[in-house]
Amino acid sequence: MSLVAASQQSVQYSQYTFNNFGYNPAFAGTVRCLDFRTGYRAQWVGVEGAPRTAYASLQATINRKKFNTKGKHSVGFYIEQDNVHLTRRTAIKGAYSYHKRLSLKYTLGMGVFAGVQQYSTKGVGGGNSLDPVLAAAEGSVLRYPDIMPGVLLYSNRVYWSFSINQLYFKNINLGIEQKQVSQYYFGAGHKTLFSSKWTFFPSFLLKFNVMGPPALDLNVAWVYQQKATFGVGYRVGESAVAQIKFNLGPIKIGYAFDYPLNNIMGNYGHEIMVSISQCGGSDVGNGGGMRPHVCPAYN
Repeated sequence: MSLVAASQQSVQYSQYTFNNFGYNPAFAGTVRCLDFRTGYRAQWVGVEGAPRTAYASLQATINRKKFNTKGKHSVGFYIEQDNVHLTRRTAIKGAYSYHKRLSLKYTLGMGVFAGVQQYSTKGVGGGNSLDPVLAAAEGSVLRYPDIMPGVLLYSNRVYWSFSINQLYFKNINLGIEQKQVSQYYFGAGHKTLFSSKWTFFPSFLLKFNVMGPPALDLNVAWVYQQKATFGVGYRVGESAVAQIKFNLGPIKIGYAFDYPLNNIMGNYGHEIMVSISQCGGSDVGNGGGMRPHVCPAYN
């Protein structure tokens, strides 16, 4: 007995601008100094086996002082674990990026993630299933290379991002046959200095592959004196989102609440993220005021 199924859409974060590095390795180097981030997402609270996702990342720029003449190199590290029902996916990967000025206004970043992903199953069929498919899936573990290239075009006000996740794809056999396909991420954001105290920041992130429907996140955020951010979002056809973030100098804390708009009404989602950076404070271009070539995505 064999079934063929497409893998589910990649993990989703309502605060994707807080974790842009996880969606595109070219974001390594868009912060001024050593930067650590971590987050946890509980989706559809109250539903057994609903997605639970956690991540941690670290990134740093190597030769920032030579940026004006030779560009800059950056490195990073990203780890993520996603639990959905009886399956667990763990990704561990390193990042490298190179950023070069194209003009007085724009910078181009190119990056790549390289690492390994592991899929595992547990508790399939209760451990004593007579179904040969479920019995074969029990305790299965699969590891394979994970490659993710990305490009990023940005100024101090706007960014455009594109990346391809799971560039190395293959058939997965965890009791049933699944085809692992590449995931495509396309996003953008634009910051506008609304007044002396307020900044307006609309953004979007589109996730799609050849096997399933696309997922589109639309967000708008208002930033008050670079100390507090208030935002709302809409994941098309799925949920409405409310967000808040506080800038406490070297520490930033963000929280998002998802209200479902589909058939799983009443099962909300919660998401919390924290960042710690050597560079405290931020402005329209993340710590650089209106200076050019500091990406607005990491606010």
